[in-house]
Amino acid sequence: MLLNTLLPLLGLLSLSMAAPLVHPKRALPRLGGVNLAGCDFGMNTDGWSGTTYCPGTEQIAHFANKGANIFRLPVGWQYLVGSTTDSSSKALDATYFAKYDNLVQASLATGAYVMIDLHNYARWNGQIVGQGGPSDANLASLWSLVAKKYANQPKIIFGIMNEPHDVDVSVWATTVQASVNAIRAAGAITQSIALPGYEWTHPEAWSRGSNDPLLNVKDPVDASGSLLIIDAHKYYDSDGSGTNAECTTNGVQVFTEFRTWLQKVGRKAIISETGGGNTASCQTAVGEAIKYISSNTDVFIGFTIWSAGSFDSSYVLSITPNGDTDNQLFVKAVQPYLPGSSGSTPAPASSSKAVSTVVSSSSMSQAASSSATSAKASTTSSTGRSTSSPAGSSSAVRTSTTAKPSTTASSVTSTVRSSTTAKSTTFASTSAKPTTSTSAKTSSTTSAAAVPPATTSAVTGSGGLQTFKGALGGIAAPAVTASGNQYTTSGRTFNFLVDALNASCYAQMDKCQSAANSSGNKGDLTVNNCNGQVQECLKMASSTSA
Repeated sequence: MLLNTLLPLLGLLSLSMAAPLVHPKRALPRLGGVNLAGCDFGMNTDGWSGTTYCPGTEQIAHFANKGANIFRLPVGWQYLVGSTTDSSSKALDATYFAKYDNLVQASLATGAYVMIDLHNYARWNGQIVGQGGPSDANLASLWSLVAKKYANQPKIIFGIMNEPHDVDVSVWATTVQASVNAIRAAGAITQSIALPGYEWTHPEAWSRGSNDPLLNVKDPVDASGSLLIIDAHKYYDSDGSGTNAECTTNGVQVFTEFRTWLQKVGRKAIISETGGGNTASCQTAVGEAIKYISSNTDVFIGFTIWSAGSFDSSYVLSITPNGDTDNQLFVKAVQPYLPGSSGSTPAPASSSKAVSTVVSSSSMSQAASSSATSAKASTTSSTGRSTSSPAGSSSAVRTSTTAKPSTTASSVTSTVRSSTTAKSTTFASTSAKPTTSTSAKTSSTTSAAAVPPATTSAVTGSGGLQTFKGALGGIAAPAVTASGNQYTTSGRTFNFLVDALNASCYAQMDKCQSAANSSGNKGDLTVNNCNGQVQECLKMASSTSA
């Protein structure tokens, strides 16, 4: 027990004693994308877990091609550690984490950011973390394990907890601080961390000061606190729960008040859940709200719409495509404001200088490519449950949940994804056995210092704005070209140069790893060296666009 207590403290001490490192100052990309639900299926608002069905990776390319540059990937705590009884979180479940990491890596391979969302509502099996349930140290241990996996991946955002509710917010702030400390002590010192608020992390709760204790959470490696962002959720139906197909709330008014508060306290926020039904009222309300978020990048980093992934089209908030066809809510209200979409060119978020410290940590492979899977029709089963507050509710008036789910069966046929679950506890949730499969190409965990420098072969450069010359196996990073204020690579268009350059780097890595695997990882052309090469390419992309 004493050793477990001392190790995180020693890690933080090493951070404080290390030499400061000032990261290059550049405009942060405006983020816009989607939630890919499924790895959270079975999780209830009281923290009980059921059966989970992670989605395949085919939707990632679909939404990236439509302009998404961030994917939020919800996941259950119990699933990550492979236990429904032991919350001590001493190790990750290797099989399940590999499945989840496959989604992470496939998302990163598109050049997108990934928000890791722990979808437990501040609970484990009905008990509140740090308030009679699992200890702060238990949650911190989980985040330490996860953070170590992605310590050297700059495009990860750690979402500490989905929609806390009915907690003592002052005590909850202490719980959050422990997890922040653990993430940094694990070596993840450059990534943003999303702070989850009380009352379902509704923007109104933040605006009226209900979550002010969370403003006291400190970043042990960045005194400015610029890497600690506010996580907020907003739905536009009559009770703010996200359970009704019609939208009646003026989201612009809510976000205007939230923006004023964010400016006052000097913070930025990401709206990591928002959405509505595929109806005319929601197409208008959601579109107006997202337009406002995307136009006020002084405080709003971006948004992720809820939800695609393992939901089928019967779910009221589904944006899961039917093959390659999107529903009208996505087409009219979401896609025009995605950063890679040619339909919208809002200004970038204001830049900030992050000061952190150097620590020693193992380097993870940056973005192992993942083969796309074909979507198949499947039969799903419906699970109904009744609790006193909706899982997707952002409403401040919601009360605590007490009911453990009960199961009923019904049949739903999905033509796109294989399963659905409830975002709300007030309507039937469905979950089904997935029919798709994924396979990730081999990647290796290596130390950055141990990776040989990328060698330049007969191909010396790709042309255009991509100046990286590394070309293992003669495979160059695809060219990046500019047209007006937009940038294109491999047929994809971006509003920011850095995103186009990064996409080019990841495309090169994908081809490099494929060639390495095909040739048996011989000579210089190995998966390890491909991973080292992409690091250099990304580093050059960052300096080029600074």
